[in-house]
Amino acid sequence: MSRILIVATFEFMALVRTKAFLIGVLLMPVFMMGTIVFQRVTEKRLDSTTRTFAVVDHTGGVYPVLAAAVEQWNAQAIGPDGAPRAPKFVAREVDPAARPIDELRLQLSDQVRRKELFAFVEVPREALDPARQPAAGVQYHSDHPSYETLPRFLDAAIGRTVLAIRFRAAALDPREIDRLARAPRLENLGLFDRDASGRLTSAEQLDRVRSIAVPAVFMALMFLVVMTSSPQLLNSVMEEKMSRISEVLVSSITPFQLMMGKLLGSAAVSIVLAVVYLLGAYRAAAYWGYADALTPPMVGWFMLFLVCAVLLFGSIFVSIGAACSDFKDAQSMMTPAMLIVMLPIFVWTAVLRAPDSALAVGMSLFPPATPFLMLLRLALRPSPPLWQVLLSVVLVLLTVVAAVWAAGKIFRTGILMHGKSATLGEMLRWVRAS
Repeated sequence: MSRILIVATFEFMALVRTKAFLIGVLLMPVFMMGTIVFQRVTEKRLDSTTRTFAVVDHTGGVYPVLAAAVEQWNAQAIGPDGAPRAPKFVAREVDPAARPIDELRLQLSDQVRRKELFAFVEVPREALDPARQPAAGVQYHSDHPSYETLPRFLDAAIGRTVLAIRFRAAALDPREIDRLARAPRLENLGLFDRDASGRLTSAEQLDRVRSIAVPAVFMALMFLVVMTSSPQLLNSVMEEKMSRISEVLVSSITPFQLMMGKLLGSAAVSIVLAVVYLLGAYRAAAYWGYADALTPPMVGWFMLFLVCAVLLFGSIFVSIGAACSDFKDAQSMMTPAMLIVMLPIFVWTAVLRAPDSALAVGMSLFPPATPFLMLLRLALRPSPPLWQVLLSVVLVLLTVVAAVWAAGKIFRTGILMHGKSATLGEMLRWVRAS
């Protein structure tokens, strides 16, 4: 055991002294703090560019109401302190009868290209006819398809205007229709409960960030730590094998002791990375008011599943490094291994939407995906039953033991083999050999 710890200490120190590790350690806190600083700097720097758009109103009644809506928008775009809170809009009416409509459309498009206009909108006469099937649509033209503020404003303002015109044509009061058609707002709340004194506690408003973003961040952090620490084992083993340092090492310790030392060293590195990243995440969460989301139980589960994931996938990478004689062969064998590692990424959105579905339960109990998906389910609501959590821990621990045992047999044979990389079939025969 002492020799394993010596190797683990050496591997740990060798990894933490590299520039890549230091950059990786500093990257997350710097990123978190940079996000906070950027948020503080830019939160008052809103888009205040004035955007001019043309309106081709074939109905003759939409533009006056739309112009009034633009004035109201611009008045609300200025805060009490005089600072802009939203971009200003300038509406320009264009007479559709001034020239043929195709020439007019081309002229307006050229003005948009020359930046004289930001966009133009065309309201067809048929938009006022509720009986038309299919309904005539209002056409918005711009060369900024990613900009949403103006088209959203126009969609709401023109939609209200067209409905008001239809109601007046039918001798209905638009204000009365609006009052009667006002639907109740759906409030997304949690469940009722009783406190220690037996009194009923009120249901709290559910926070979408706390419900979805926080669990996703937990899983992303684990994936980042695993992918930062585990693949380095392959490079370490292959470098020692190609330089024949491993031959000197196995003359002093057994191949299994060497492999276990490397795995434990990698696990220690992952714990250090996790602590640094969690501290950075906590600092960012505290800034946005979600510090209580990083509870001690969640941190404990995170560390447990992290160590299991590093040992499990580290065993796979160590086996590949020991069985291959050059990096080209190692890269080809990495493909199926990376597919296993990426498996949780393929299904995590389905688990996020329905954490108690059959797919979520089955995948979270599948050992290669358990560390990521069970952690994700633990951070979601409803939380998985205790028996599923305990079963997942037992299954992943048994899988880790089996993976380490199999990796030890592959490592023992492959570490001294030179000149030819082993195939997957040969690696399986080494595992079955006594």
